[in-house]
Amino acid sequence: MNQKLPYLLNQYLNDQCSAAELAEFYVLVDDPANNMELSNLLDDAINTSTDEKQLTADQENQLLQYIFDHKESPVQTAKSVRGWDYRSWSAAAVIFLTLCAGLYYFKTNRTEQLREQAAAAILPGGNQATLTLADGKVISLEKAQNGQLAELSGVKITKTKNGELVFSVNHSAPLTATQNNTISTPKGGQYMLILPDGTKVWLNSASALKFPTAFSGLRERKVVLSGEAYFEVAKLKTPFVVSTDKQQVEVLGTHFNINAYLDEQQTKTTLLEGSIRVSSLKTGNVVMLSPGEEAMLKENQLDVQKADIERNTDWKNGIFMFKNESLEGIMRKIARWYNVEVVYEQYAPRKETFSGIVSRYDNVNKVLRRLELTGAVSFKIQGRKIIVSK
Repeated sequence: MNQKLPYLLNQYLNDQCSAAELAEFYVLVDDPANNMELSNLLDDAINTSTDEKQLTADQENQLLQYIFDHKESPVQTAKSVRGWDYRSWSAAAVIFLTLCAGLYYFKTNRTEQLREQAAAAILPGGNQATLTLADGKVISLEKAQNGQLAELSGVKITKTKNGELVFSVNHSAPLTATQNNTISTPKGGQYMLILPDGTKVWLNSASALKFPTAFSGLRERKVVLSGEAYFEVAKLKTPFVVSTDKQQVEVLGTHFNINAYLDEQQTKTTLLEGSIRVSSLKTGNVVMLSPGEEAMLKENQLDVQKADIERNTDWKNGIFMFKNESLEGIMRKIARWYNVEVVYEQYAPRKETFSGIVSRYDNVNKVLRRLELTGAVSFKIQGRKIIVSK
């Protein structure tokens, strides 16, 4: 057993070899008598390897250069790869390079394992919301038991076993002055509710909807939205109005989606059924939508175009659907749904576009890997932070 080999290997892996030690280490590597010991030492290094104890690219290149410069007598059978002739390699050098490859594989595999462990703590979103009643009472819908939660202004509020929130008028109770309730979802939350008029609303993550305790006696059924929601409006004679910070949508009975997140550059209204009128609050411009169309409000400009209904309502159907979508746009969706912070390194391809479909209920690491397969982007996970790089 060579007493210096364990020490020199450790020095080498930690990039601490002096010039003399490096020369001695190369000689020992090239000595066939050290084959078995070198194999055992490298095998131990693989099994105990950490991020602080890995072969660097410079170290691997130095070893390769040394091996190529120190040729032995050729053997009769040989194969060459990328111009490198295996006939010139000593047995110890072959073992060393094989195990170096093992170290590289272990490092890559370990990095992936560490990311999987970090990603395991980042769960997909689910049914989470907070209901703030007109009387100031706050109810966590995730923690609330199924059944009747409250009764206010002659309206019963019930949580169903399916996790839906239902507002139903109690006709035997006297109606009082109409006030406003608010339901809000956090990042990583979503919720479905049925308003007192029978209108169904699906609320996406990081969104809020303010609505009257009852619609009886009102000229219009007006609600206020921030974030994103899908509406199936009950058909009544009274107009149903959805107001956001920049626009207003008026309908009688129809199915549509509104994306009005403040961190998006535009407000997008997509019509699936019926007809709606969309107006800009700042300019007063008005457009009418037919099924299959969308209104885009950007920088006070209100335009109508053909809608991609599948993509615009993907979240309601439990998927992410990307079609030539920028990385920044994709990561905003991921940040809202998985409740994470996204940080971009200097040369991250923010404007690079991607296409694909993945379940919203997949582990976040699976979503990120699908993007990485393009070769255009890489990700690291630190706690609840996703770091984006080239």
